[in-house]
Amino acid sequence: MRRAGLLSLLLFCALPVSAANGTIEGLVTFTGETAPRAMFANRDDHDCPHGIAQNHLEVRQQNLGIRNVLIILEAAGAREVQSRQAKLSVKGCVLSPRIQWVSLGTSLQVTNEDPGDHRIHAFLKTASAFDVPLKPGQQARRPIVQPGFYKVNCDRHPWERAWIYASEHPYVAITDTNGRFQISEVPPGRYAIRAWHEGWQEQGKDSQDHLEFQPMEETRDVKVQSKRTASVRFDNLSPAPEGR
Repeated sequence: MRRAGLLSLLLFCALPVSAANGTIEGLVTFTGETAPRAMFANRDDHDCPHGIAQNHLEVRQQNLGIRNVLIILEAAGAREVQSRQAKLSVKGCVLSPRIQWVSLGTSLQVTNEDPGDHRIHAFLKTASAFDVPLKPGQQARRPIVQPGFYKVNCDRHPWERAWIYASEHPYVAITDTNGRFQISEVPPGRYAIRAWHEGWQEQGKDSQDHLEFQPMEETRDVKVQSKRTASVRFDNLSPAPEGR
């Protein structure tokens, strides 16, 4: 597990909501050829499909945009956001959404929509954050009270994986199916902005047979001007340093 180590802010002022704030938009692209989506063969659990498409890497071939890349703006001391509710569900033996952003204090609802049992287990770095056994139709709530990356597995199904990123500020986005993102209400200034993806280079398996990948990231500088839109393109994601 890798906690978000946000890079230093280049120029910082107070970050209130203001009509003079600007917007950041951009695109994250994949370099090189993408392999066809892999299938995980399931022979033993008849409550799950026997072939499950892996969704750790989704690239739109028309523009090579990468879906589910987390975009984080460095904004130490930024305005806080109110805690809210969020959902994580398992259906067809797949955790959804694959990655999401939540504010600290969020109440996460975990739901089993399948006919079989699941055991949803979240880790913050190497520590267990929550462990929820769910029978068909059951749901549970768990608070998210610490910042960082939560890696979520199912202890019964080694292909099930999701990510939750928790932060104290709202300057976070996730790329859509075209690899595009937008962060609004950003006060004028110069910032460091980071793109993070769970990765696609295999790094072996953990003790419960979950496949691990090398996280990838890239950092850019961006200048936000009043009432204007700044554009950022990430096109060189590379292995993230240890501890990130």
